[in-house]
Amino acid sequence: MRSRNALAYLIGTLLSGFGDKVLFIAAGIWVRELTGSNAAAGLTFFFYIAPTMVIGPLAGLIVDRLPRRRVLIAANTLSALSLLGLIGVHSASGLWRIYLVMVIYGALATVGSAADVGLRTSVFDPEQFGSVNGLLSTVSEGLRLVVPLIGAGLFVLAGAMAVVGVDIATYALAISLLFLIRVQEHHEAASPQHWRAQALAGVRHIFASPFQRRLTWALTVLLGTVGFFETAMFAVATDGLRRSAAFVGVFVAVQGVGAILGGVASASLMRRFGELKTAALGMVAIAFGSAIVLVGTQPHSLVAVLIVCGGIVLLGVGITLLLVAVNTAIQRSTPRRLMGRVDAAFNVIFNGVQSISIALGAGLVALVGFDIPILLIALSALIGTAMLGYRTPAMESVEE
Repeated sequence: MRSRNALAYLIGTLLSGFGDKVLFIAAGIWVRELTGSNAAAGLTFFFYIAPTMVIGPLAGLIVDRLPRRRVLIAANTLSALSLLGLIGVHSASGLWRIYLVMVIYGALATVGSAADVGLRTSVFDPEQFGSVNGLLSTVSEGLRLVVPLIGAGLFVLAGAMAVVGVDIATYALAISLLFLIRVQEHHEAASPQHWRAQALAGVRHIFASPFQRRLTWALTVLLGTVGFFETAMFAVATDGLRRSAAFVGVFVAVQGVGAILGGVASASLMRRFGELKTAALGMVAIAFGSAIVLVGTQPHSLVAVLIVCGGIVLLGVGITLLLVAVNTAIQRSTPRRLMGRVDAAFNVIFNGVQSISIALGAGLVALVGFDIPILLIALSALIGTAMLGYRTPAMESVEE
């Protein structure tokens, strides 16, 4: 039974993730073709992310008050049904329908993500969390190398409705697998507290826990600058290496290679050093990767390209080690009854900080170029490393 639960969970999670990634790529291309506007295409992703900031805490409360498996089945079912709203969009006049579907899709994804993490803590034992997170991260990053080609290719060859059909099919398979899972779930009983107080219990837990509070501040310091890369990488390609803006696609691919390496190594590193030291190691890799990128952009040669790509591979390794270690630490130090709200709270905090850093990075790179923003990323990674290593509180034991 445990083996069946694990396989059903892992395959279902990967299937729905694959469908999501194919849709995201195709949706941006679709909007660009309908409108001819890059800004309109970019807004597609904004409308997907925006609901996280609004309904995150409420989504966590829903997940913690109800059986996670049923919530995840409901969220996936409604996500598949929402895609039917895209049928019949053939011109820019239907753009509002695409945006509306992305808002609904993003809101349901927020609920589904919290339910997915909560269900994971019931399907697997705490000592397995690191291996599971590492496996999911490795496969997810591997998909990033091929999904853009699949999504764009399917859109070009068969059209938007074919992409929608593929996403609905992956949801149908994932839902079928979820029905096979049989676990004893832990969720919170009804409480006399006001719903707002219950929804914010995840935030209170994070800041009441010395261990999670230190982890949150360290990661926030890094995420406050890491969004600079979104714009800086274009400047590195064009101003530093004298290549076209499309060369950023090479950076995305080599970062994916690094992320795969980081995902493969994460579980063994956590078993040997623990979650916090692995997270600190990830931050060190980010700092050194950033420094290597800066060094490599000085000469304009093939050697420079190889140096920069080497630095970006190291960045991919570091970011994955950090995120897998942090997610594992959070899962192991949070009571199952609060898992949905804590996961949602972390997502709201970190998505908000990273969104701000992306916006600031765009302005900073325009004003001073890419050198200073990348240097700030390296410095923030070193500061975050010091915060994790300096008298870090021990992980608290979890009481259900």
